[in-house]
Amino acid sequence: MNPVGRPGEEFCMECGPDTGLHSGTNDRVACCPRCGWERPLARRPVFVLTGASGAGKTTIAESLAGRLEGCAVFDVDLTLHVAALGWDVWRNTWLQLAHAVGMNGQATLLCGSVTAAQLAGLPARMLVGPVHEAVLDCPDHELVRRLSARPTWRGSTTEWIAEQVRWAAVLRAEAAHGFDTHGMGPDAVAAGVAAWVNSELATEAAA
Repeated sequence: MNPVGRPGEEFCMECGPDTGLHSGTNDRVACCPRCGWERPLARRPVFVLTGASGAGKTTIAESLAGRLEGCAVFDVDLTLHVAALGWDVWRNTWLQLAHAVGMNGQATLLCGSVTAAQLAGLPARMLVGPVHEAVLDCPDHELVRRLSARPTWRGSTTEWIAEQVRWAAVLRAEAAHGFDTHGMGPDAVAAGVAAWVNSELATEAAA
């Protein structure tokens, strides 16, 4: 049995949980090294739309509804209760769900406090295709204003807000793609995110 906080390996359904799957001879299967059992994989892309708390992830996730064909959009906070088992268990669960979505022919867009780097070493990473990341961002003073305006139960202490400002700076420095949620309204930002996703999907289809 896996320790709390650690996601289990993807395993062979014939040999059981003690036998982890390996990448197959092609990118469409994962194989059991013991008996040769194969698990089909769609390996559809996963898109991560991340950002500090207050950057607008939930708002943009709602605005993306109906804008993307061939890509399912999720606010990752929907399953936040799973994080009680461990943050990596929670993240790994989203990769498993993305795999299930991919088996139905769609890519997945995850909106929330998760990054591509946090997904990279997880057991279910082998089940999905490339992971693309974009960051929602706003100026520090605007982030402070938004977080300070939250209701008390959200726990926006001065220390926590400062932590989010620092995290925003890290994401900003590392971002390959970014969207400003201060200079543009939610619909405009959602349109930009949709264009980014559709461009990546078109590139994949043309490969």
